[in-house]
Amino acid sequence: MRSEPPIWTMAPALRRLATRQGAAPRLEPTWPCRQLDDTSPAGYAARLASCACTLAGVEEVPAPLNARGRACALDDIHAMGQPEAFIFAPVWLIVRPDGSLHLTLRPEWAQKVVAKGWGTVHPFARYMAGAVPPQSLVIYAPRDDGELTIAARIIVAAHCYATGRIGEVALPDSRW
Repeated sequence: MRSEPPIWTMAPALRRLATRQGAAPRLEPTWPCRQLDDTSPAGYAARLASCACTLAGVEEVPAPLNARGRACALDDIHAMGQPEAFIFAPVWLIVRPDGSLHLTLRPEWAQKVVAKGWGTVHPFARYMAGAVPPQSLVIYAPRDDGELTIAARIIVAAHCYATGRIGEVALPDSRW
């Protein structure tokens, strides 16, 4: 009898993830590593931030570490994920003015997102190994409504990682 893999092996929002078309955009090599080309149409960053703010326990706060953009934090009741799930606790997401995202995902989830071309490991995770966790990602700015939907799905997965659960199922090593 074959058993089903645990639900947390892949966030439901990341299942059947399409491959992003086109070349990867360039990122600025200095903090906060903003996206230099192929940015989002006007209004997309606000739509992504609004999407994130509808999720459980999320509130908008000033962006930490001089990062430009709209930062989303979790309240104490919901911030139950691993420390690596946060950019700067309790902030788990920064929506940048260009529409790109800074967030973290479980390593196996991040691997899938990067392999499908939706983002890259945050340059500072490479430059400052150990100071920035390797699952810290820059998700490329969505260029159209279809890509906006996928970026929103990636936000949902990052929220699961930061809350330490998928629905009622606690993720391994979370504080639940």
